[in-house]
Amino acid sequence: MKFLLLFSLTFGGAFVTVPQTARQWRPAKYRGITVGKSKIADILRAWGKPKWSRTSRREGDEESQVTWTNYERVGEFPGPTTVVSDTRNGVITRINFYPDRLTKAQAIAHFGPDYITTRYAFDSCLDEEDSEPIYESPTGPLVSVEYRVRGIAISVGYKDMVTRISYVSGPIGSAKSRCAP
Repeated sequence: MKFLLLFSLTFGGAFVTVPQTARQWRPAKYRGITVGKSKIADILRAWGKPKWSRTSRREGDEESQVTWTNYERVGEFPGPTTVVSDTRNGVITRINFYPDRLTKAQAIAHFGPDYITTRYAFDSCLDEEDSEPIYESPTGPLVSVEYRVRGIAISVGYKDMVTRISYVSGPIGSAKSRCAP
């Protein structure tokens, strides 16, 4: 009996899996598309011809060009959808849904209770013309309901209305400001 107890305590722990913490991001999966892995060709096969598609043109920075592909009525809620992909390799980097009228409470009822709420602030010292870098800040003005293990970030605005649902492959902002204090 003592042998079994000692054996289970010694070797049983080796097979126990530690659950993911709510703070860790995993790539989002949406209708067979994995953000960070699937390519724009996969979206075109699955969703058909987009309403429009454009490539950003940043002077002198060929490596960070992205293509914005826009669809109507492909999401779970009425509103436009934008698929962002890396222009060089076609890999999808983000899928943004812009619901017409969706409250934070309705979004939580749809996606479930396993979320965390994170506040963000703008990293104002960084001069990036095509993006607005953000970082986690307990007093930041931006509110995000996040299902990090599922790769979903829901931006919440005025009167708790959802402004964007993003399917991502990693963090939507940095853990701390990249600007000098």
